[in-house]
Amino acid sequence: MEQKNEENCVDCVMRRIKEERITPRSKWRFLFNDLSVLAISASSLIIGTLSFSVFLETLLTDDWDIYNQAGRTFWENVLKNFPFLWLFFLCIFIFYSYYAFSESERGYRYKQSVVISLCIAISLILGVFSYFAGIGEKVDNYLIANVPSYHSITGNHVCLWLQPDRGLLAGMIISTGTKPIIIVDFQGNRWIATGTPVFSRGAIDRPGERVKILGTAQGNYVFEAKELRRWSGVVEPNPCR
Repeated sequence: MEQKNEENCVDCVMRRIKEERITPRSKWRFLFNDLSVLAISASSLIIGTLSFSVFLETLLTDDWDIYNQAGRTFWENVLKNFPFLWLFFLCIFIFYSYYAFSESERGYRYKQSVVISLCIAISLILGVFSYFAGIGEKVDNYLIANVPSYHSITGNHVCLWLQPDRGLLAGMIISTGTKPIIIVDFQGNRWIATGTPVFSRGAIDRPGERVKILGTAQGNYVFEAKELRRWSGVVEPNPCR
C-alpha cells in the first residue's frame, strides 16, 4: 500500500513537471543569487556603518550647550540640530541588511530577532570605529562641499555662530603674534578678539585655525573672547545668504 502511494506521488510530480515544463536551474544561477545577496548585505552594512559614523559626528560636534544663548528653545534646537536624516538612513540600511541576509541560502535558519540584533551590532560597532578614524567627518565635509541642499536638511551651523550680538562668533585666526588675536569671520569681516580666552575642544591658537568664539561684542568689530573652540568641518561660500 505504501509503495503504491509513493508511486502515485511520483507520478503526480512527474505529471506536474511535464505540464508546467519545469526545468532544472543551473548551479551558476544559484551562485549568482548568493553573490547578489552577499553584495547587497555587505553594501547595506557599509552604508549603515557610514550613516552611524556621520550620525555620531554631527551629534557630538554640535554645541548643545549654547542653544539658549543662540536664542533657541531646547526642543527647537533638537529639531534643528539632531541628525534625524542619518538616523533614518541607519534604520533603512539595517533593514536592507536583515532582508538580504534572510533571503540568503542559510538565512532561514536564524531567528528574526537574532539577525536584526546582529545587523544593528555590526553597524554600530563599525560606525564607532569609523567615527574615531575620522571617516564620519570626511563624509560630512564632502556632503557640505558638494551637495547644496545638505545644509538645508541638516541645519546651517555656520549662521548659528555668526551672531556676535548674542556672543557667538566663528572664523579663521589670521594673526596671533601679539595680543589681541585677529579673526576673519566666515562672512569676511575682520575682528579683534581681546581678553584671555579659555581654549577648549581642541582649539589651537595659530594662524589658519578655524575657531568658534564665545564672548561679548564690544562694537567696532572688537570681540571680548572668553572661550575658543575648534571648528569642525568645512564652510561653504556665503553660508548665510
